[in-house]
Amino acid sequence: MDQQTDMNEALSTTAVAAEPGERHESEGVKETIESIVVALILAFVFRAFVVEAFVIPTGSMAPTLYGAHGAILCDDCGVEFAYGLRDLDDRRKTNPVRATSAAVCPNCNHRNVNLRANDERMNPEKGDRILVLKWPFDFGGDALDPGRWDVVVFKDPSDGVTNFIKRLVGLPNEVLMILDGDVFTTPTDRLSAEAVKELERYVRDKHRFTDDPALKGRLKPLQANVLRELERKLTITPKNKESQKALWAVVYDHDYPPRTLDANQPRWTPGRKKQSGWDARSRHIVFKKVPQRSSLRSPGEDPPDYIELNGTRIRATNAYNVHDGRHPPLVTDLRVRFVWTPREPDATVHVRLIKQGRTFWATFRADGVVALSESKHAPSDLKSSMAMEHLDPFTIGRAVALSFEHVDYRLAVHVAGEEILKSSTDPDSHAFYVPDVSALRSQALRKSGSRAASASKKASGPPRLYGEAGDFEATHLVVERDVHYYHNDRFFGLGGNPWAPSSGWGSAISPIFLRHDEFFMLGDNTAASKDSRLWDTPGEHLKRRGEAFQLGTVPRDQLIGKAFFVYWPSGYRLSWLPIPLLNKLGVIPDVGRMRWIR
Repeated sequence: MDQQTDMNEALSTTAVAAEPGERHESEGVKETIESIVVALILAFVFRAFVVEAFVIPTGSMAPTLYGAHGAILCDDCGVEFAYGLRDLDDRRKTNPVRATSAAVCPNCNHRNVNLRANDERMNPEKGDRILVLKWPFDFGGDALDPGRWDVVVFKDPSDGVTNFIKRLVGLPNEVLMILDGDVFTTPTDRLSAEAVKELERYVRDKHRFTDDPALKGRLKPLQANVLRELERKLTITPKNKESQKALWAVVYDHDYPPRTLDANQPRWTPGRKKQSGWDARSRHIVFKKVPQRSSLRSPGEDPPDYIELNGTRIRATNAYNVHDGRHPPLVTDLRVRFVWTPREPDATVHVRLIKQGRTFWATFRADGVVALSESKHAPSDLKSSMAMEHLDPFTIGRAVALSFEHVDYRLAVHVAGEEILKSSTDPDSHAFYVPDVSALRSQALRKSGSRAASASKKASGPPRLYGEAGDFEATHLVVERDVHYYHNDRFFGLGGNPWAPSSGWGSAISPIFLRHDEFFMLGDNTAASKDSRLWDTPGEHLKRRGEAFQLGTVPRDQLIGKAFFVYWPSGYRLSWLPIPLLNKLGVIPDVGRMRWIR
């Protein structure tokens, strides 16, 4: 009886403590609060360790990634392109657009002066919004390490707070040097003990000057014997396929010809004005053999007819920079691509590219022969070619995409998007082709002047297309250039450090020795990017590390993550809205410009 009473009391107590309605209501509120807290924690963890969103403020990575910018249609050729603006939220004074500024078209060199905005008004378009993958860098390990040519976000070495985004080009435990616009490296384990010891001395001296600004004098250069050893052991570091695709920049697209054709504007012109078989006056470039001319020619002679890209010198300009340098260097890493339609069985086209005084040819014949050659004149005998391939004959009257490129001291010939021929780094191969590092260093160290400019002009030349034998058409003819890294001291320099080399870190006179956990960064917009070449002031957070930190590098623990997707490019505006604020904001995303970052 007592036990039964105790049980009833216990049941009664339970019932009184939590009536059904109250229990469900309190548990519901509790579960909601818990869900919100868990969601916030997960969002924080996701943002902190997995993926984080960033906004690009400046144009140091243009045109791969845009900072604050305006968009314009060229008044002359109709090509759309972006020009840089200073982000009004960015306190740094970078590239202001003034009323007198002009945006030079990357396709036709026309100076567009009717720019939509300047620093006195709201920026018309904010920078790209990107997603950055963070967890691989947090966990580390060889398999998850950042890779060369990745686009990486990291902390600004000068303050440790600002987020920078650049392309990673130098890896730990190697020596890096920039020559002829390209990146050359060698692993430190290939160097002699004497060379490593001298490179370590150079790093210590850099720290000594950095640590004590009162020191007088200049940084003692590397010993000549070490530089000669580097010349023998440095090799070019080619870009991977995906990154290279992102770094091609159009020089001239014949689908968008300029209407005015001023003296400084590009155009395809026949080499022989009289009796030429070429007609390049329309977008459909036609070659018809001249009947009175024989298709036979002697070895060592060019075909009688060619067209070449005249009216412009191909330089390392970037349309994004409204205040770009007046005389950027010439660029000879080029690609010529077009759609070819043979009209007769003996139609033949040769494409010419010149690099450092060496002349290379890609030959395409309607019978299916494709050849890669090096000779002063267009090859008439393909037996001496560097490489040759016999494909199925091209179908008469059917269009096929062709291209010939020289990039990172590598030649490649493509047919219908497939690589058919390429040069080789094997000394025993007929297609052997590698750069002469010693000659490139000598060229870089040569003082600028009329002789140097004349020599540079002779060592390069405009792209050419030679027509021979049968008739054909060439459409969608495009010339592109590769990224070219150089030091533009109109924008940036190491002037804050009079002891440092004016050419910057990683130059021909000052190669950079990347130690364990040190990385080297470059911006795609090399003329307007203060990157590893030009960093001159470490922040206090890095100064405290002493000799463990080296100017011009990014330590591993300062890396944030790899940028992989543009999820919100500058959007469309609802300009018809009567509300002043909303009609200036890009609230509708431009889905067509969402893209993977390569």
